[in-house]
Amino acid sequence: MILDTIDHLHLYRGVHSLVDPVDRWLKEPTNLAIADGKHQIADGLAVIVETDNTHPPEIRRYESHRIHIDIQVNLAGGEGMDWTPVVGLRVAEDFQEGGDIAFYHDPTEPSTRLLVLPGMFTVFLPGDAHKPVLHPFGHTTRYRKLVFKLRI
Repeated sequence: MILDTIDHLHLYRGVHSLVDPVDRWLKEPTNLAIADGKHQIADGLAVIVETDNTHPPEIRRYESHRIHIDIQVNLAGGEGMDWTPVVGLRVAEDFQEGGDIAFYHDPTEPSTRLLVLPGMFTVFLPGDAHKPVLHPFGHTTRYRKLVFKLRI
């Protein structure tokens, strides 16, 4: 898991070859106004644009992916995210055949709470369980974010 500011995204090019195209895409102002939904950017690279309200942690679930790395960029409002390693979590819904998402029960040990403010990003690798779009300030917050899916 990585948490940093968008200005530093270029420093993580070694994580995946598609980090550089994500960095270039983010620097084009018209891209940041793209409509909500899923958009294909390049081979093996898509972005999901979301504008919604955050949720209390008790109604969200931990998730992980096996086919994609997530780069989640907060554009407005901020959000909380919980993070913990997948190792040791109990599976609630396993990966479906050909699917890229599994869900987990909350861990018995404390997890790490991230505060992801506008202009910040997170990177979640396959071993990272994350619970996104949580109330960042203890109450509902309107957010806008980009979730880049980088095919492994």
